[in-house]
Amino acid sequence: MGTDSRAAVTPLPLRECKIRASFLLKDLLSPDTQRSTRAAERLRALPAFAGQTLGEVLASKERIRRKHALAVIAREQGHASWEELKNARGEEEETPPQVDFERFFIQHSSVFLNRWFSSYPEALASLRAMGGYLFPYRRQFFICEADFLKARGVDAADPDWERMGRNWVEPLDPAARARLEEKLIALGYES
Repeated sequence: MGTDSRAAVTPLPLRECKIRASFLLKDLLSPDTQRSTRAAERLRALPAFAGQTLGEVLASKERIRRKHALAVIAREQGHASWEELKNARGEEEETPPQVDFERFFIQHSSVFLNRWFSSYPEALASLRAMGGYLFPYRRQFFICEADFLKARGVDAADPDWERMGRNWVEPLDPAARARLEEKLIALGYES
């Protein structure tokens, strides 16, 4: 793929790419027909599945492996293969500190009712409809309100939240997310 298509895609760290590959496999194996069909359609971007119908991909979903999901994510990131993506990102992208959102719950007792979702599309729809701040948590997603963040010492009024669309998973402005990540790590929310 040419560099023009890569410029339109926000580069994700390798760790995030691996997480998204896991979600793709989970979606493919889901009993929810819409989720599994969307995942099968994404897999058809690979030459190995391009000639198959959605029904054929779904019928063979038990044979689809992590390497296939990683290849899909690589293509979505503008690379021909997972190896090319890894080489482009370099190993240093896996080592910087990352925010551990589990610490939001470990370090503080919670009296807040957050909205929890098993899929990202559901969480994103809720964020768009009802607002809040969207975060990943293990293999789930949660949306909290500003008071939840404030109770954890986080400045919910920081303009970078708006710049990134209050969405940690797919920020509108990756630089804003990077600045917020540094602030959260400084507050002790490092993995």
